[in-house]
Amino acid sequence: MADIQKQFEDFHNNIKLKRFGENATLREKRDIIINKIKNGLKDKFEDDENGVPSVEFIDQGSYAVDLGIIPEDGDYDIDEGAIFDLYIEDYEDPTEMKKWIKEIMDGHTTVPPEIKRPCVTITYSIDEEPAYHVDLPVYAKSKYDDDLYLAWGKENSNSENKYWEVADPIGLNDYIKNSFSGDDKKQFKRIVRYLKKWKDIRFTSSGNSQPPSVGITIAACKLFSPYSEPNPLTDKVEYVDLKALKNFVYNLKNSFICEWDYEKEEYVYSIYLQLPVKPYKDIFEKMTKNQMTNFYHELDKLYNALESAENEPDPHTACKLLVEYFGDKFPVPEAKESRYTVGKSNAPSSFSALKE
Repeated sequence: MADIQKQFEDFHNNIKLKRFGENATLREKRDIIINKIKNGLKDKFEDDENGVPSVEFIDQGSYAVDLGIIPEDGDYDIDEGAIFDLYIEDYEDPTEMKKWIKEIMDGHTTVPPEIKRPCVTITYSIDEEPAYHVDLPVYAKSKYDDDLYLAWGKENSNSENKYWEVADPIGLNDYIKNSFSGDDKKQFKRIVRYLKKWKDIRFTSSGNSQPPSVGITIAACKLFSPYSEPNPLTDKVEYVDLKALKNFVYNLKNSFICEWDYEKEEYVYSIYLQLPVKPYKDIFEKMTKNQMTNFYHELDKLYNALESAENEPDPHTACKLLVEYFGDKFPVPEAKESRYTVGKSNAPSSFSALKE
């Protein structure tokens, strides 16, 4: 097996997105939005007899758990939860708080803020092209329990599609952060980022064709096992991302259920993965049977490519096999590096050396 750990780690550095604390631009935009909403609420409710609603914000998504990658389409997606210290029983229409945010943020960006089913989206653009957008899920509490509830629905949704759903964004962050520790956690993060980039390369971004990133992350929390082995050259135990990734892809692929589709008269594949916190729903529920079947087959192709790379003694050839699945950010060493392949030697023979 060729040693391509360096290429994997270089690939990781090429695709890794810095956290809010490290990325000044993203941190600045997030803070501007937070301050604008808080000040806007003060202005809007300064004369209200019930006072100004209190709201706190939490980082969510890949930024909160340090698993972000540089997006393939250049449109960065930031999630920032807005938790109102209000009771859902007093707000029959879950979109009311969303409308406050939309009204306050209107005019802040060239693209008007948009109320979507799970959030309010603020889109920043550069040269009239989306550069990144901030999704603001809105939460409130209940008089009858200690849970948070997520506001679902658009402005013009019918009553059936406007509702409060129990949620635990803080618990989800903690679950992911605490799944691994130390150097195992570093390999876990690398593996998740590899799969996220693969997802961007191999799936269309329209609709629900792509498996959700949170699904890949939670699957890794449950199915990933750190992998390391002794390196005879360094006499140290070292992580091997190629094998760790291959093993995880194998476990994920084997989590699918093969079912017979009587209408199409063919086998299809389904995957079910429960959210580890409330509301405990299936993370892949929005994907159709066709989309899940395609997900399975793409995983199968990736597994075969990883296995071929593992069996390839030449680092140059091994890495070239993986570019199709991870994109051109995956480095391919010069062919001459094959002389360092374990088990081969390009050193001159004693007889040739004497002749020279």
